[in-house]
Amino acid sequence: MNPPINFLPWRQQRRTAFLRFWLLMFVAPLLLAVGITLILRLTGSAEARIDAVLLQAEQQLARSLQITKPRLLEQQQLREQRSQRQRQRQFTRDWQSALEALAALLPEHAWLTTISWQQERWRSRG
Repeated sequence: MNPPINFLPWRQQRRTAFLRFWLLMFVAPLLLAVGITLILRLTGSAEARIDAVLLQAEQQLARSLQITKPRLLEQQQLREQRSQRQRQRQFTRDWQSALEALAALLPEHAWLTTISWQQERWRSRG
């Protein structure tokens, strides 16, 4: 006859493996859900912090723009005035030779108060 076999260690191993398997089946999804929730929460809070920093930077930029806007407008007006004066000077320079030729044709003691150009005719008063 065969000697008796002790199945107790084998049963304990099987039972431990069985419990480990079902523990893994129930706990792993739970841990996975908790992990995903934690990651989503951390990502959301990081995005919220980024949005807050961006909002603060945008507000600061808007404040600095409002502070510098009058100065920039003043500089633009000065540039436009300078450009207008430059155009006027250039216009005068362009007509200078014609006006000098006209002055050479007039008598020495003649004074002109106005010279105008209308409908392709010169008008002078003085």
